[in-house]
Amino acid sequence: MFFNELVDSYERERRERDIFHDLMRWRVREVLLVASLYDSFILESDGALSDQIYGEFFKLNLTTAPRVSCAYTPEAALEMYGAGSYDMVIIMAGLDFEGPLAVAAGMKERRPGTPVLLLAMNNSSLSGMGAECSSTPSCIDRVFVWNGYSKLFVGMIKYVEDLYNVADDTRVGMVRVILLIEDSVRYYSRYLPLLYSVVMKQTQQLVEEERTVETYKILRMRGRPKVILATTFEEAQELFERYEPFLLTVISDVRYPRGGREDPEAGFRFLRMAKERKPDLPVLIQSSEAGNREEAYAMGASFADKNSNTLARELSAFFQAQLGFGPFVFRDPAGEELARARNMDEFETLLRSVPLESLTYHAAHNHFSAWLMARGEVRFARVIRNYHADDFAGPEQMRDFICRLVDDLRRGKSRGAIPGLGYQRRDQGLVRLGGGSVGGKGRGLAFIRSLIDNLAFPRTAGGVEIRLPFTAFIGIDEFERFMDQHGLWNFAWYDAPPERVRAVFLDKCLDPELTARLRSFLETTDKPLAVRSSGLFEDMLMVPFSGVYDTFLIPNAHPDPERRLAQLCDAIRLIYASLFSASARAYFEAASYKIEEERMAIVVQELVGSRVGGHYYPIMAGTAQSFNYYPVSYLKPDEGLCVAALGLGQYVVEGGESFRFCPRWPKMDVVANEHRLSGTQRWFYALDMERLDFDLSAGEEATLDRLDLERAEENPHFHLVASTWSVADDRIEPGTSARGPRFVDFAPVLKYDAFPLAPVVDAVLEVCSRSMGIPVEIEYAVGMDGPEGAPAFYLLQIKPLIQNADKVSVDADALDRASCLAASDRCMGNGRISGLTDIVYVDPGRWDLDRTEDIALEIGAMNAELKAEGRGYLLIGPGRWGTRDRRLGVPVGFAQISGAKAIVEADLPDFQVDSSLGSHFFHNVTAMNIGYFSVRHGSPSAFVDWDAIAALPVASRSEHCVHVRTDKPFSVLMDGRKGHGAVERPGLRLTGDEKTDTIYCV
Repeated sequence: MFFNELVDSYERERRERDIFHDLMRWRVREVLLVASLYDSFILESDGALSDQIYGEFFKLNLTTAPRVSCAYTPEAALEMYGAGSYDMVIIMAGLDFEGPLAVAAGMKERRPGTPVLLLAMNNSSLSGMGAECSSTPSCIDRVFVWNGYSKLFVGMIKYVEDLYNVADDTRVGMVRVILLIEDSVRYYSRYLPLLYSVVMKQTQQLVEEERTVETYKILRMRGRPKVILATTFEEAQELFERYEPFLLTVISDVRYPRGGREDPEAGFRFLRMAKERKPDLPVLIQSSEAGNREEAYAMGASFADKNSNTLARELSAFFQAQLGFGPFVFRDPAGEELARARNMDEFETLLRSVPLESLTYHAAHNHFSAWLMARGEVRFARVIRNYHADDFAGPEQMRDFICRLVDDLRRGKSRGAIPGLGYQRRDQGLVRLGGGSVGGKGRGLAFIRSLIDNLAFPRTAGGVEIRLPFTAFIGIDEFERFMDQHGLWNFAWYDAPPERVRAVFLDKCLDPELTARLRSFLETTDKPLAVRSSGLFEDMLMVPFSGVYDTFLIPNAHPDPERRLAQLCDAIRLIYASLFSASARAYFEAASYKIEEERMAIVVQELVGSRVGGHYYPIMAGTAQSFNYYPVSYLKPDEGLCVAALGLGQYVVEGGESFRFCPRWPKMDVVANEHRLSGTQRWFYALDMERLDFDLSAGEEATLDRLDLERAEENPHFHLVASTWSVADDRIEPGTSARGPRFVDFAPVLKYDAFPLAPVVDAVLEVCSRSMGIPVEIEYAVGMDGPEGAPAFYLLQIKPLIQNADKVSVDADALDRASCLAASDRCMGNGRISGLTDIVYVDPGRWDLDRTEDIALEIGAMNAELKAEGRGYLLIGPGRWGTRDRRLGVPVGFAQISGAKAIVEADLPDFQVDSSLGSHFFHNVTAMNIGYFSVRHGSPSAFVDWDAIAALPVASRSEHCVHVRTDKPFSVLMDGRKGHGAVERPGLRLTGDEKTDTIYCV
């Protein structure tokens, strides 16, 4: 249900956003100008006509300018018209009108739908044609008179475009309409270009003030008011009735034809009719007769003198004061100014604070709807217009209603967009500090913001809010600018030592403009910051690059703002440098990608958590997957798995001993009771807030402390995540009220519903996986900063869980052990890896938990030798591979095992730990379809034949590790659907049932 609502919301949002794409569909792109050589010379005496048109379009920031083709004789005109495809024809006429009208008639006969305009060269020509007023030959769509300015051509082109687009644009986008009533050819030839210029500039100013995304600015210009021209009372009345819901204003002459005869009161008659139908419609009466001014004012209209030398300024003033194009001026009922709102943000702020009598005054006169209408917010303007003061219980209720409506408007406009610094509000969650792509991690965060904005997540019992931390993006343009300005490309690409790369990058300055934006950003927050990489390839569908690049946490607490800025800049430069680290290079090589194609964006997020003493950390953090590859009991794989720990999430993604539960069945223990105490979390990561000076080049832990679990007793919320082993009663007590050893099992939350964590995780996983169309993994943290101190669930990252489509089926329970070196019923990966002849394993007889770091170095040395020979291998050893906790397994980095094609983590009788599920290392290994086998001690179907492996020919040996090479190749088989896998003995091939496609050996 939630997903269907989400789809509907996205479709609705997309339709509203795409409305601007559907506006102004008909454009004038090709113009045929028919003129004598002399007339053409006159037109081009101040420069080429096309250049003049392009110049005017450029001044008005119009994005498409038409091409003008010229024909100098009637014959050439008809020939070109017949052979070409023209959107509009302009025929010049001097004293002789017969020839031009004959050409127009010929063109209309061929293509009646093409607009043909007649341009008289001067005012005296009109009298010879009899077209000083509204009568126009049937073969001519409209007559204009040349006034010596190239703006006239822009006015003619825009007049035709509006005429052809107004019906569709009002229907599709509720675009506003300006009705101009004027019968004098000479006057509307002067007035239309002036009117278009004012409309364009006013609309552009509004779009710029609202500070929307650049792409939308261009599209919003398409939603400018359309200008339609009427020359008689009857024509104006017909247009008024047709476009009444969309009318922005009426600009009318006083004297023009009505009933076939000139009526000196026609303008005032029309004004009365308009005011009866739309009392609040702004009307401008323009006349050359000064005596009409007072009557216009008496009827509630504005007035402009046709003969005024300041007509353009008067017109602009009318647009700003009466049509809402200027600032909104809050006044009291007596008309005294109280405050001005220049944009929507200021408008929303003042709405909440102006006196109620001012609010009532403006609402009664529909000033709010007029102002919103001018900004293109037609739908919201019409909603407000439909309500009156007596529809509410009181003015305060009306204020709340208008504020909610404007808030919905703002939220709707911000969906799917990342505004620039200074354009955002903190509750929007995202801000852009640099241009270009925001990278893979950034795309995921923007998607999360979109899900939250579209209310994709259900409101859970207990009211836990789902949030995104306040996040700033620095796009890849800044990375490229940094590399270009300092000439670092060749230096960094071609195997410069990583330490040297870091030192050189730290010595270079970021772009001054970016530095200024970072300084401004730091003025908006005093919270600790997580500075994270967001490479283009990160969190990709098939190769996620998880944890390959650096992440830094900084306290952002130094008393000197410039020192805080320097620390943030250091973090950014070091993340740039991490793209060229040894581990990143190894990952690129293993993934068959080119490092030259990668670009680095940066994500800066406020750190989730709260300060406890001198440290800062969340009450819980971790990862969750919508697909559980290792389900136990009656759990199903698609019911997901959540991994949680106290403190910063680095503990989980580095493979620390964490608590696991199924979000669908949180009260069921995933871990056996006998392992709950022995395998519990014993320490946690926290950010040291009192370490004000630090050297980030020392690594990601330069600002972090590893705190023993007893330090968590200082946290007032520790009772939510811990339980106590009551020695006196020999039982587990949820919370920390009893005396005894503590362990982190989140029982107060999961089993006794202190707050609904599991339903929130389950809902988030469902929405995210269905939205992406594949299983997903999320990173999250829980802070205690919700309403009234309630918990808040923060989504930190979303990425796909990798699945390989190769079809291989393995039944571990039916395998013949004599045919296998190893097998597992908990295997990650899918497909067949063939042609292997090398195995590197940790000798179980020499396993030493105190020497795991040395073992990692030995593995790395063997890996380097095998990679140099181009040989892949099978890696086998006890405990967790890739953990940062050396007491849980071998703490190798990806570069140290990058040549492995399959990895086995095998329990020993005296050393058993849970698998690496949820760590960055584990995610990257499985993402590249490196097979990952977990062999549990005592499993009836999982095993490692250590004796058979030890009997193979030894190629090399170190203190703890052995490299053996087989005479015949062997294969690794992985069934991603069942999670079963097997390693064939060299020279043997597992067979199976062709009908069921199940592999076993008989």
